[in-house]
Amino acid sequence: MTLQSFIALWTHRYVKYSHIAKAHLLAYQAWFSLSIKKWRLSSQKRELIAVVRTEHFGDIVATEPLSRHIRLLYPKAHIIWFVKPAFKELIDTNPNVDETFPEFCVTQRRVLIGTGIFDQVLELQFRNNNHCPVCDVFVENPVANAAGINVFTYLNFGNLLTGFAKTAGLTLPEDDQPRIYLQDKHRQKVDNLGLTEPYIVVHCQSNYTPKDWPTSNWERLIQELTARYPFKIVEVGLRSNLSIENPSYRSLCGQLSIMETAEVIRRATYFIGLDSGPSHLANATGTVGFVLMGSLNNFQNYNPYSGDYGNQKNCVLVQKEGLPCAQLSYEYVLETIQNTFANPQEANA
Repeated sequence: MTLQSFIALWTHRYVKYSHIAKAHLLAYQAWFSLSIKKWRLSSQKRELIAVVRTEHFGDIVATEPLSRHIRLLYPKAHIIWFVKPAFKELIDTNPNVDETFPEFCVTQRRVLIGTGIFDQVLELQFRNNNHCPVCDVFVENPVANAAGINVFTYLNFGNLLTGFAKTAGLTLPEDDQPRIYLQDKHRQKVDNLGLTEPYIVVHCQSNYTPKDWPTSNWERLIQELTARYPFKIVEVGLRSNLSIENPSYRSLCGQLSIMETAEVIRRATYFIGLDSGPSHLANATGTVGFVLMGSLNNFQNYNPYSGDYGNQKNCVLVQKEGLPCAQLSYEYVLETIQNTFANPQEANA
């Protein structure tokens, strides 16, 4: 073994095992704090319930109806929702959840839940969402395993809301509309952006390449829409991969929080985007949407949405069975959009 490889090996081991040690320490610190809380709750005959849906933010928005359902099932319980810190704001604003737990990693959660501190644990995800790459640890969900729900099958069980409910052994009374709980601070931030209505929000790049549509097509579509219709175009997302010089186009990529993005989408006349987080925000805010999507891995034809996007009352799913999103032709996408607003008067209605 060379000196360089020796150093790399022990650096890796140091990072891994110090991370694991920190996860255990944080777990027992949380256990101590929750033990005091549980003692107080027990005197009030209130249960301590954990809900686990840590990622991705579109999935968290999609499962929002479950927070209401769980609250109805356990009206007196103290409900704690485990989530990755980046998505904490989505849970902090939810009035059906008593406490947000921003987890350090799945090892911390596994150790904490393993103490038996919770009266009940409702796991809204399966093994593939329960992985820490630093610890190299997967956490199993026995309910999901028994039902055969995994990354290769989960969309065979219905939309995201229905499928994730089944991973916790829950049965929803209806296919509910997701909600998002916007606050004054989010509205004030968007007020300060000086957006000129009417505008269309676009989201052009997902976190998973097979869901994407070619950049050149997006650029062409934006130019076409601004030329034909009285709309500004506002792009949202983490980053933009577009090269557009057009006074009617503005990029807000990387400038907004998730909730601020939701408020920008809420004010839009239309949303045009991919099967990704912002499309779930559009569904939750009630903005009319066009979602470009196609076959995905094992799923040739699927619909991940509940509510008005799921029944397509407020949305057009732009797809062709068996074709991935990247293979949707520019002409087909443009024609589908134009069929909804055939002239400027209808588009601006």
